[in-house]
Amino acid sequence: MGETKGKSRKGSGGNIILILTGLLMLTVAVLAVYIALNIGATVSEYSAGASELRAVKKELREARKERDAELAEKRDLEIDDEELEALRSETFAAAAQLESDIKAGRNDNRICYLTIDDGPYYHGKKLLDILDAYDVKATFFLTTANGNKLPDRGELSAASMYPEYLRYGHTIGNHTYSHDYSEGGIYSSAKAFMDDVEKQEEFTAEATGGFRPKIVRFPGGRATAGGNLGDIEEALSAAGYGWTDWTVDSGDSWGKDKSSPELIMSRVKKAAKDQKIMVVLCHEWSRDTEKALPGMIEYLEGKGYIFLPLFYDSQMVSK
Repeated sequence: MGETKGKSRKGSGGNIILILTGLLMLTVAVLAVYIALNIGATVSEYSAGASELRAVKKELREARKERDAELAEKRDLEIDDEELEALRSETFAAAAQLESDIKAGRNDNRICYLTIDDGPYYHGKKLLDILDAYDVKATFFLTTANGNKLPDRGELSAASMYPEYLRYGHTIGNHTYSHDYSEGGIYSSAKAFMDDVEKQEEFTAEATGGFRPKIVRFPGGRATAGGNLGDIEEALSAAGYGWTDWTVDSGDSWGKDKSSPELIMSRVKKAAKDQKIMVVLCHEWSRDTEKALPGMIEYLEGKGYIFLPLFYDSQMVSK
């Protein structure tokens, strides 16, 4: 987390759009559809030029309404998994190329990977609504530290929230099952850490009907792993996982005497001065993040940032 909440706890263009349109007619795999469509659409809309961005977004919102209606009629349609994977791979390759172009100075746009830790919380629904209003996709690093219960709505199961992230088109990441980085917890050995990661993966797969996240975030950040960090990273890599920290700590977990919407905005603006590709750390339970989110999105978009969900082959994900 970064985190004081508690230890137990102008890239690709028309060809991508055509591919994604075809994908929508084939699949009922909600995560794949949403991620593929929205990454391609985001790259596409920024390629259209900043002056047309708002108009394009309006068109995309209308297209999404039609898409959702189509998806509702295709619940029983079977899909060729190999074809789906090929389409997803091509879409993510376009996003990876955009990263490379930005870093090489061939593209003046920038990328923001907004990451939101510690869910699921019922409060997350408010963040999902804000992100949806701005057509922004994020990455939610989820944990089951409270068991199959929502911390802020204990009568509801944690599993009930998982499909919501996919329905809105976001990436789900693995934040370990227990989030316990106290002495003797997940960082006590590589095996202890991997057991917790795998347990969270199984929970996610069951809650979503099969989705298995392959991007991990260390509770407290990589530095918290201490002397076992190297062994843990080696084990993650061997098991096919990627992992990522952040380049911007929003400060939303610094406690009520320090955290505020103004602090979040200040830290994001400071980072935007020199970070062409940023990974912003926020937390799902934070009311300050909820308040700051609209202004953050508008400010960064005004600075040429494209919001994308993280993907395994991103340069911001270590393997």
